[in-house]
Amino acid sequence: MKHIIAIANQKGGVGKTTTAVNLSAALAATKKNVLLIDLDPQGNASTAAGTPKNKETLFQIYTQNLNIQDHILKSPSGYDVVPGGENLIALEVYIRNETSRAS
Repeated sequence: MKHIIAIANQKGGVGKTTTAVNLSAALAATKKNVLLIDLDPQGNASTAAGTPKNKETLFQIYTQNLNIQDHILKSPSGYDVVPGGENLIALEVYIRNETSRAS
């Protein structure tokens, strides 16, 4: 059975990244398949997961119609990561503009 766990809060400094990274590592340690999707433009979860900087984020994957499977990275702790980064700031605007053009 598959589960989706979302960790969200508008306030900064409440432990969202720490919770996401540690939960991912703990689940991976129990042999669960885990995919951490870092949607934060700061990319701190990606950094904490040990993934290299300057990799494709969901912005490039979405806007360039790339196959997400080709851009999933493996963390040293055994879980998979779609990295975050600064260009995610533009993703919301891109999707909003794309939606208004389709109308």
